[in-house]
Amino acid sequence: MKRLTDLRFIIGLFFSLTGLILLLSYFMATESNHPQLNLYAGGVMLIFGLVMLVLFYKGDAENA
Repeated sequence: MKRLTDLRFIIGLFFSLTGLILLLSYFMATESNHPQLNLYAGGVMLIFGLVMLVLFYKGDAENA
């Protein structure tokens, strides 16, 4: 239950999943006006989400 109350976990999970969806849409797109936007935004969101998850797990290990 602690995971659901810690914002680092929720934010990390949200941004990681959103980043993965954007990256997948970039690689599956055939023709689009600005497909690079999905690549850059997805990459940044994925990195931010992973950083938040790392901070959550580091904080969780210190409190244990």
